[in-house]
Amino acid sequence: MTDQSQPDPKPKADGSARVARTPEGTLATALLAYAGINGIFGLVLLFFPRFLLDTIGGGADIYDRAFDLFRFSGGALVALAVGALMVLRKPEGQHSLVTVMAIEATLVAAAIITNIAIDDTPTDLWFELLIAIVCAALAGYLWWARIRARRILGFPE
Repeated sequence: MTDQSQPDPKPKADGSARVARTPEGTLATALLAYAGINGIFGLVLLFFPRFLLDTIGGGADIYDRAFDLFRFSGGALVALAVGALMVLRKPEGQHSLVTVMAIEATLVAAAIITNIAIDDTPTDLWFELLIAIVCAALAGYLWWARIRARRILGFPE
């Protein structure tokens, strides 16, 4: 009988052994990616919203001062990044918070895709597509990590 936390090595095409990623490793990677993406984007949005949305994102000049309104969402993203780091430190029993993080990434991706499809947004298309792709990939990885780490996160049976 093998220990579930240390999977058996699987041979690769070149003959070397490959160790399958553990659920703990998958969850840790997903949480680090989530914390990094939300933390960096959140800090820039919190302190420099016009720089991010106007200068980098190519926002229209008429919206220049209106971009300051988005500072609050930067603070929320930073708080979620800190939450991800806290879960990373002690993931046992944190299934609700990881689920909320996966829902947040999914809803952000859906909102940006909706903006691209039906709204005339003030920022450049490449900027919005980049955010949508990153958030969709992050959401998918978080959902997958959440499923793999059910035992660790303490999901009720």
